[in-house]
Amino acid sequence: MRLGFLITGLLLLLASNFLLISGYGANGGYGRPTREGFANYFMENAGGAKDAYKSMGAFDGVKLNPANGVSAWRNTAPNEALMNGAKDFAPGPDNLFMFKDNQCKPECCGSSFSCGGGCVCTTPQQRQFIASRGGNRTAPDDGA
Repeated sequence: MRLGFLITGLLLLLASNFLLISGYGANGGYGRPTREGFANYFMENAGGAKDAYKSMGAFDGVKLNPANGVSAWRNTAPNEALMNGAKDFAPGPDNLFMFKDNQCKPECCGSSFSCGGGCVCTTPQQRQFIASRGGNRTAPDDGA
């Protein structure tokens, strides 16, 4: 009884391995193996419209001018003053959190940073500090 059960199990295991290797059922159960190969793509045919770009609708080429006139890519930049009479963020061992004196309002939403009361109102100096990666960003003509 045990020997028959063991032989049956081994035969089923052998048959399933053979079917797996042959690819039976890999293409919707029709018994034809699925063979995938590498596609030959060249960069001149890849992504982007390049010179063949054509307008598709009424919103192509529309330039939005923000109400604040400060940023071309961001709708709001209210430039709210810092709280507690702080002048600006200066990193140091006792001052590691950049937004500790910033206001947090829904009117500042559109900001990249959120907080409990809406979004963090950043100053132009803080945005420049972040854009320069804390002074660790060099221009390409600086030899970087």
